[in-house]
Amino acid sequence: MGHIESGARDRNPSSAGGSKPLNRTTSIAWLLLLIALVGVPFWLPPFDTLLVEGMIVAALFALATSFLVHYAGLITFGQAIFYGAGAYTIGLCTEHTHVPFALSFIIGPLVAALLALIVGILSLRARTFYFALLTLGFSQLFYSMTLIFYGFTNGDTGIFGIPLPPILTSYTGGYEFVLAIGALAALGLWWIVHTPFGLAMMAVRDNRKRAQSLGMNPFTQMLVAFVISGFFCGLAGDLFIVYQQHAYPEMLNWQSSGTPILMSVLGGLSSFAGPIVGAGLYTLLDVGIGSVSTYWQLFVALIILAIIMVYPGGIVRGIIALAVRFARPRKSSAREDSR
Repeated sequence: MGHIESGARDRNPSSAGGSKPLNRTTSIAWLLLLIALVGVPFWLPPFDTLLVEGMIVAALFALATSFLVHYAGLITFGQAIFYGAGAYTIGLCTEHTHVPFALSFIIGPLVAALLALIVGILSLRARTFYFALLTLGFSQLFYSMTLIFYGFTNGDTGIFGIPLPPILTSYTGGYEFVLAIGALAALGLWWIVHTPFGLAMMAVRDNRKRAQSLGMNPFTQMLVAFVISGFFCGLAGDLFIVYQQHAYPEMLNWQSSGTPILMSVLGGLSSFAGPIVGAGLYTLLDVGIGSVSTYWQLFVALIILAIIMVYPGGIVRGIIALAVRFARPRKSSAREDSR
């Protein structure tokens, strides 16, 4: 472990593609955003509150996927397995057992983490393109299993009307619960990125052979990262049940794994806030355009392509670049006034 810590200290998270530790201004901005989100049910109608709740669920799924894609450097199309596993665990516990919701909510991410451990052990021996294909294959395997075992999973119908505790049945209580868990999960992922393990993970991503020469085990590092991502994807699946009370097979489809990657690229993989911003914008486009046009997928795709072409690094990096550009004249004028 000493080798890992010494290697990690030599690294700068920002140069490794990680996010910089929070400064005072950024911390205040996140705090103000959290306060604004807490007050959403009190100044927005129920439909808009549910829309924001869906954004929070999508943001956690995107963050958990971005943790693996960006910080660990593993392109995967299998994170939907763990997202669906979290949701289906609650649904199946409700359908076939008398396990209370609170316990099934805890079991969901653990089941997802266990599946991530199994899939990771079998997949991480391959790299890059072949690893992505293996995770895609596993995603389709689990997706097919939910369709085949109809007596257990209800097949393509899914599990509807999953009962929630009384406190979560109101849109205010459910929203605040999703926000609280989502915020804690995001804070946990941010903390993991900045631990010695997170820095070692980025070291393996950047230079596998050099990291191995420093005493790190690349396979173990990537496997732990895969399990962590699976856990938080499963937690996002849990929150989806609070949001929709429904688990269905398409949650495990490989296309569902591509959505959080698209959200992360849209917002910007280079910053921790990128997947959050991308998830919010994607959800707005999905719901907003889908409500006015039957060709919503075409229009959403065109808008996303236009945004990515204008801001290849993502929306967050584009906003930062614009802020810097507008700040420069002010700095120069301030210097001239001082002269």
